[in-house]
Amino acid sequence: MALIAIECEHPGLPPRTVVDRDTSSALADALAHDLASHLPEIRELDFVMVGAVYDQAQLLRPGWPLHAALGEALERLPSSSATGHVVALGAHENQLPLKSLEPETGLLGSPMLVMPWLLSGPVDIIDRAARRLEQELLDQGLISAELALAIGEAFGVKSAHARHMTVLDLCALSCAQYEHAGMAGLWQIIEGALLRMDQPVSARLESGGTLHYQDGHVRAESLPASQAAMHSAILAAHGISFTNDPLH
Repeated sequence: MALIAIECEHPGLPPRTVVDRDTSSALADALAHDLASHLPEIRELDFVMVGAVYDQAQLLRPGWPLHAALGEALERLPSSSATGHVVALGAHENQLPLKSLEPETGLLGSPMLVMPWLLSGPVDIIDRAARRLEQELLDQGLISAELALAIGEAFGVKSAHARHMTVLDLCALSCAQYEHAGMAGLWQIIEGALLRMDQPVSARLESGGTLHYQDGHVRAESLPASQAAMHSAILAAHGISFTNDPLH
C-alpha cells in the first residue's frame, strides 16, 4: 500500500479532485513507468491507482479503506493466472466507480494531497518489493518532473514537490506533524488504531486528560470540553468515533 504525496504551493480545495478515465489511465501508465526505476519487479505485479486526490486523514483510517477499495477493484478483474496489469480507476460523469473512493472535500484544505496506489501479486515478489520500497522511497522517492507536471495539470494544482511513499512513510510524516503541533499523544492513539486496530491503546495527552482506544472507538477521560471538540473532529477525520467522560 503506497501513495503519491503532493505538496502544493497553495493550500485549499483543488480545482479538480477526480479526473476522467482517459486522464486516469494516462497517469497510471506514467506512474507505473516512474516506479519501474525503483522497482523493476513492477512488471510482474498488478498495479492499481485511482485518479483522485484526498486529504491524508481520509487515507489514514483503520482498515485502510481507500486501499481496500483499490484491492476490491483488482478482485473484479476477470480471473487470470497472469499478473502485470495496470488498472486505472477514473470518473464517469464526475463519479468514481466505487463510492468508497469518493474524496471527502470537506477535509481538503491543507497544502498536502495524497493519491493512493496499490501493488498486488505473488507473495514472494510482493515481500521483496515491499522491503525495497520501505528502504528506498522516503529518501529516493521524488517523482519525475514529467509525472509531477501531468498530475498538476490533471488536478489544476501547482506542486512544490511530490514523492512516492508507503503508508508507513506517511505514518512517520504524520507523527512528526502531530508532535510538532503538540499532539503526540493523539497521534499515538491514531497510529494504534491504524497498525494495531484489535489492541487497546491508552495515551496521556500533553494538555492533560487521557485517551483510551478499543474496538474502533476512543473514550476520553478528564478532557475539557473545548479540547474534546477538537479531538473529536480530528478523530472523525480519521474515521474513529469519540466520546468524552466530562471532568469530575
